[in-house]
Amino acid sequence: MSTTFRSDRAAELIRAATTKILREEVQDPGLGFVTITQCEVSRDLQNAKIYYTILGDNDARLKAEAAFERARPFLRSRIGEEIDLRSVPEVLFRYDRSTDNAMRIDEILAGLPELQKDDEK
Repeated sequence: MSTTFRSDRAAELIRAATTKILREEVQDPGLGFVTITQCEVSRDLQNAKIYYTILGDNDARLKAEAAFERARPFLRSRIGEEIDLRSVPEVLFRYDRSTDNAMRIDEILAGLPELQKDDEK
């Protein structure tokens, strides 16, 4: 089995387990409207970056960052119980900026004069 396949499979298992644990077990109000978008696991399966988005403004994002930091040991432990891996990777939570970037691109495109003329036709 190739290491890329193993890390991709582990990433999907970790993403699904994290989503389930957040939905069913975590009661922190800072994580109320969080969505886990993706997970990246290193080739050696020692580190996992879990990306999330949150409904709300920058204040909500900052509260979520603090809540993830508080919950990180618990989440790592529970992930280890949920999935069968030799060792549980260290988990890092990162805000997924792809939605913000897409909205910004839409704003830029909407402001272009050439596109506004096409919309008027």
